[in-house]
Amino acid sequence: MYVTLEFIKMARAMGMKDASKPEDFLTALALLQKACGVDNLKMSDYAIRKKECLTLARNARETMGGLYAANPCEMTDENCAGIFERAYK
Repeated sequence: MYVTLEFIKMARAMGMKDASKPEDFLTALALLQKACGVDNLKMSDYAIRKKECLTLARNARETMGGLYAANPCEMTDENCAGIFERAYK
């Protein structure tokens, strides 16, 4: 229940005043990305190769380890690399 409320609060903070479900955060995020002109960015446009996803994940943990510690869910480097891989364009 706590996580649900947090996503709703974040959606509202991002301007979606009528947010009522966690999924509204994703809608608000997509709208914000479009408004900022970053909705079509591609990692490949910045010379990032898909095979570098695990390296990116490890670097994220090394440089922002405190964020991982604050996450209520355990996230391995492989989990993080999987997110990069699914986001890769």
